[in-house]
Amino acid sequence: MSRAAIPWSEAIWAHAQASGPLAVTDAEIALGVAIASRPVFICGVHRSGTTLMRNLLDSHPALAVLPSEGTFATSFEPKMRELGRDQRLSFVACEWLRRLANPTNQAPYWLLGRTTGSHSPYVAFGRALMAWWNALESRFGRDAPSWPLAAVALAYAQVHSGISAGLRMWVEKTPTNERLLERLWREFPEGKVIHVVRDPTAVFASNKASSSSWRERARLADRVLRDLDVSFRTAQEQRRAGTSARYQLVRFEDLLENTEATLGRLATFLDIEALPVLMCPSIAGLEAVSNSSYAADGPPGRIEYSVSGRPRSLTRLECARVAMACGEAAADLGYNIDRVAPWRRTFLRFTFGSR
Repeated sequence: MSRAAIPWSEAIWAHAQASGPLAVTDAEIALGVAIASRPVFICGVHRSGTTLMRNLLDSHPALAVLPSEGTFATSFEPKMRELGRDQRLSFVACEWLRRLANPTNQAPYWLLGRTTGSHSPYVAFGRALMAWWNALESRFGRDAPSWPLAAVALAYAQVHSGISAGLRMWVEKTPTNERLLERLWREFPEGKVIHVVRDPTAVFASNKASSSSWRERARLADRVLRDLDVSFRTAQEQRRAGTSARYQLVRFEDLLENTEATLGRLATFLDIEALPVLMCPSIAGLEAVSNSSYAADGPPGRIEYSVSGRPRSLTRLECARVAMACGEAAADLGYNIDRVAPWRRTFLRFTFGSR
């Protein structure tokens, strides 16, 4: 699939370049710059519920929600540094064209619709990206290195539903971006953050289930424990700092058990109307598959409510490692994580290091 996707994206981009940037009016540029200034960043440890959070916001008319993970600081930015200035746009365009055709290796595909004999929405996306790239680089280039992601969001919105006065913010989801909060707020002072947390033992168990070998599980365990440590300490710090105007903590369990109330609180936080569409997870307006990796064959467009319980697949040692990594901060956020006895803490530090 990837071998076919690369030449396809390059061919689409070549057609877009031949056609030139999409024409945007001065009024559209002014509105687009205002929207670009108001991002919403969804973050949290992998498998903590960030995808469901994004999918629930997807179809709200006030939000331009990117249908694939942004991963700008973790993926795009390091590669862009290696490229010349003229090559960066082509790199971002081709990568996002592939994401719009196949964002998660599972349905739905072709998120901008199918190409016809007279129109390709993917060529239109490339042309829109050229237009917004030029508009935002001059406005944000010096102060906000993440501006290319905002250009992608505006290009996607332009082709998917149009840039209109009802559109207020753009939304992207990147797990572990909670470690970059100060940078994100420095670049986008009006930006808001939705930080999703979940019972750390459930997060650990879900990641464990995704590994196929003991070597892979061992490497993944160390990474997940480090991520949990940072994520829960960040949530604890932000909660104590009282940054409620730009930071909202969402417990995954609350999202499932009190969905309507939690989404109502989020709508207030984002200053958007609490529409019924918030209860229907989607990707680019298309019904999303189950939010549970354990119920992947469930009906699309619905929330899977049976995934919030404590896992039984962890050993006592694994539970102790989770408790050692983030137990105190997790307890402060309402999670009942078993304390680690002093002798066991010494054993874990000697065997596994600080985590």
